[in-house]
Amino acid sequence: MTITFEFEPCGPPFPRWMAPFSPARGNKSGFRFSGGRLGTWVTDQHGMSFWPLVESNGARRLAKLVIERWGGGRVLLLPNGFVAKPLQHDIEVGRRALIGRFHGVIRLENGQGGVFDLSHPGVPPGHLWPGPATTGLECASQQDGSLVCSWYHPTDYGKENQRATLRGRDAQLAAAFSRSRPHDSAGRVRITAHGHVTTNRQGPGTVWESVYVGHLDPTSWNGWDEWIKEDGV
Repeated sequence: MTITFEFEPCGPPFPRWMAPFSPARGNKSGFRFSGGRLGTWVTDQHGMSFWPLVESNGARRLAKLVIERWGGGRVLLLPNGFVAKPLQHDIEVGRRALIGRFHGVIRLENGQGGVFDLSHPGVPPGHLWPGPATTGLECASQQDGSLVCSWYHPTDYGKENQRATLRGRDAQLAAAFSRSRPHDSAGRVRITAHGHVTTNRQGPGTVWESVYVGHLDPTSWNGWDEWIKEDGV
């Protein structure tokens, strides 16, 4: 894998993305733009800090496309390398576009003069997750380790709900989830752009903490082309 982050657009026009996605949870969740750079907000000892992608031609190319066409907003970096853009203008609200693919490593400036490598977080399963806690595709991990995702599409009459099993049973993932959350056999997880899986569990008192579960091979996230609709946006 190349070390630098690369981005290749697939339009315009951009096909509509009808596949799984994660809705925004607040205005500082996921990958989004701040000061013209793509990154993510992370809770730390200072409250919240913005961790931008390390500068590269790919990061600049992605930022230029999204800012010039949509003015910024949220971007989804999916486990299979797809880059999707939730649309928020007029009749497009709730729709998503597939805007390209990324290659290489997502590295983030951590605000302390260092770099966090999303492809190699450096912690074992069950330990606190040292990276951004709101990025990644939300799924429900089932008791057998299978992953189910629910999402929706807007329609002329409201919205259409979708639900699909994205991965079948996985005993290794089920065991890792149980180690991370010993009192639960199923629950919500996030799968990051490099296939690392995290979940939230209740820590001391009422504090919720993000925990590392394990890793899923990003190349195993295939068959998603069926969710690309070619009528462009």
